[in-house]
Amino acid sequence: MPSNSINICRFGIGLEGLAPYAVISGKPEPKLSVKAVVKKAYSGITAKAVIKNNSGRTVRLKSILWTRELKPLWPPQVLIFPDELKPFYYSSENYRGEVFGTGTMVGSSFFHPLTNQDVTVGLHEDWVFPGVFIGSGIKEIGMLVAAAEHTRFMCKFRFRGGEGKGRWNFELEQYPQGLEYLEIAPGESIVSDSIFVDILKSDDPQLSTISYYKLLRKNGYFKRMEKNPLHEQRIWGSWNFGYYHNINEHEILKQIPAIKSCFPSVKFLQIDDGYAEIYKSGQWREADLLYGTGTHYDTKKFPHGMKYVADAIRAGGLRPAIWLSLWASGTSLMMKEHPEWALRDEAGRIMKIKSKAGVLFGIPREIIILDPSVPSYRAYVDKVARTVFKEWGFEGLKLDFSSFPFNIRRARFKYPGRTAAEYRDWCVNTFRKYLPKDGFFGWCSAVGAGTPFYGEADYYRYAEDISDGSWYLAKRIALWTANTNMLNTERTVIPNIDSIGFAKDFTRTQWLTFLSLCAVTGNTVEVSGDLTKLDALQLKILNTALELSDTRASFRTLDYPKGRIELPPSLWLSSKNGSSRGAFVVNWSDKAKKIDTRLLDREFPGWKKLEPVWAPGGKILSGCVKLPAYGSVFVSKLNG
Repeated sequence: MPSNSINICRFGIGLEGLAPYAVISGKPEPKLSVKAVVKKAYSGITAKAVIKNNSGRTVRLKSILWTRELKPLWPPQVLIFPDELKPFYYSSENYRGEVFGTGTMVGSSFFHPLTNQDVTVGLHEDWVFPGVFIGSGIKEIGMLVAAAEHTRFMCKFRFRGGEGKGRWNFELEQYPQGLEYLEIAPGESIVSDSIFVDILKSDDPQLSTISYYKLLRKNGYFKRMEKNPLHEQRIWGSWNFGYYHNINEHEILKQIPAIKSCFPSVKFLQIDDGYAEIYKSGQWREADLLYGTGTHYDTKKFPHGMKYVADAIRAGGLRPAIWLSLWASGTSLMMKEHPEWALRDEAGRIMKIKSKAGVLFGIPREIIILDPSVPSYRAYVDKVARTVFKEWGFEGLKLDFSSFPFNIRRARFKYPGRTAAEYRDWCVNTFRKYLPKDGFFGWCSAVGAGTPFYGEADYYRYAEDISDGSWYLAKRIALWTANTNMLNTERTVIPNIDSIGFAKDFTRTQWLTFLSLCAVTGNTVEVSGDLTKLDALQLKILNTALELSDTRASFRTLDYPKGRIELPPSLWLSSKNGSSRGAFVVNWSDKAKKIDTRLLDREFPGWKKLEPVWAPGGKILSGCVKLPAYGSVFVSKLNG
């Protein structure tokens, strides 16, 4: 498809004349050649920008702006989407929370109409899907525009209102996250990451990524998912349902018999936050776990040391895993001796997290985000990885509060050259170097995620902690799950919904409904809480939820709200599942609800019966199904 711009139209919608331009720092360079390389990719197209420096001096590239190819025409009207189709846009940052004090985006809707106001998508401080879906409010048509690679550049997407019948202003900007600019030496070129565009006959974002994920699979982004150890080996973790920081050697090791006897798929025993030494100031060791002198772990809680505990877990027939973080206390010795390790923003301010009254998660803290571009800091991270996984012998990693330096658009690295995407890969590869080949690496941050680009990770945590379990948290997690999944229906790594455990603050129906959510999504990776305090039925129910969760499956929701969000979607469908129990119906309302089985005829051809998830045996063969409040059923084949 020879072209120097993006031109794709179908069903009366599309992009026309979206061409790349180099945004240069300083005096514009007249001897700079910029061209687009556009190719067909399944039902859509890909485009890359190639920028060559034909001058005799180094050029500083701030970004690549894809905008209208005819410069005299302003504003750049390149999105064709007639007003009568009532266009809306969706991105996974529409319903999010934030850790940094830059405001929150919890929102009240997943979808927003296109307006004449300026709207920029892709500025959120968390990992979200690097693309935007534009659909019709009255017709089953839509368009996906997304990054097909994340090797150097981040993307942001800008709508600037419409002028002219059926046309809207649209721009896409690729920028080197973490840097003010990239340098192009004389005679050299920079090639941007790929952009993917597809137009389809659907107004559902969940159906828009079929060709997109075919392309990513072809380019190798699913390799880790294919050999992911967590498909068959799940985790017990010590954080939620009662423990938190109140862990010790005895409490950890006493879980082994219950895990072995009641959870055959759980193979990793994970020690979460709370094992590290506490400074006299009351501050916890975080990234500075192994900095300076001392034992580094709490010797009262773990008197025999961390290597002893890892060996004891292995001797008990399980695999030891551990929690680490990549941020540091502002009063730590590490930050006093290495202030240059602190990450700064575009104004030169240290990037820190400090909540009201200086308390974060119930603990007095001032948290400093660290700069991966500093060589001595990278050497220290290598030392931590080598010690924890080679010397102590742990085999799995939950890396918490770790995504900030790779996502924050305001971050500016101290040293030039590599972008945030490149340092993300450095981070994963550093720990992978010392982890066993079949050990796991898990990204964890404070809020939701949704990008397909995680390096060689095995899972990413999204939403928020379930903590001790509450219906309020369950609903928020369900909303984040629906939102995160809309453009992430196929996974390059496993999404981790957090953990399941017995929640005394749930009613029985609320608890089972939350477990149904965890199971139907395929996102159940962890079990938490003191298993020795649970009775046989509680343990059986938890194991059932774990076993029903197919980490290879994808799912979608069939009644997501296009308007104001009040409750999570009611109908959750496992769309790719090896078992005959390939779908769930979950009623999230507080009243009984009828579900027309003709909807299931269309979405799950061949289904013959509905069976209660937690009381199997009952059968419903035809007509309308009336589910009780928070009730759930399987959709099964007659001989399933």
